[in-house]
Amino acid sequence: FPRGRETEQEAHLVVAGRLVSDPTSTIARLGLAGAVDFLGRYPQAEAPAVFRRAHVLLHTKVNDPCPTTVIEAMACGVPVAYAASGGTVELVGDDAGVGVPHPDGFERDEPPEPDALARAVLAVLAERERYAAAARERAVVRFALSDWLARHAALFAELAPPASPLRGP
Repeated sequence: FPRGRETEQEAHLVVAGRLVSDPTSTIARLGLAGAVDFLGRYPQAEAPAVFRRAHVLLHTKVNDPCPTTVIEAMACGVPVAYAASGGTVELVGDDAGVGVPHPDGFERDEPPEPDALARAVLAVLAERERYAAAARERAVVRFALSDWLARHAALFAELAPPASPLRGP
């Protein structure tokens, strides 16, 4: 598999959120200066605009139980390349992105190999329109907020019915 920017001269990585270490030296060593943008933290209201900048979400967290980032990206029509473990597999399904296998287990996080993640990104980009449409449809059909609120309201009503004014709490 070809490595480096030679394969995708127009590729640009956008990193949003908090970083735990300074990537400057790694970016310089890899010759990626100018190919990576760091947005830092952003308010939730700006999330759709952040996601709409992307052609694909690269979600590398292994065993992520229920990553809302993935749902938010799909709601914006952004397909996902991801570590195939945890809840991400169920959220994305077979049509909204490409999962990458990696060593399974909870003793330590072992993410997929970088080349395998790169191949997943390229696979999504090769059929981006199809994956993007499927991502948006999946988010709308399976993760609509109104449905989530209705399910939770019914569950709360069943498990903790309102107190009767005659009985008290």
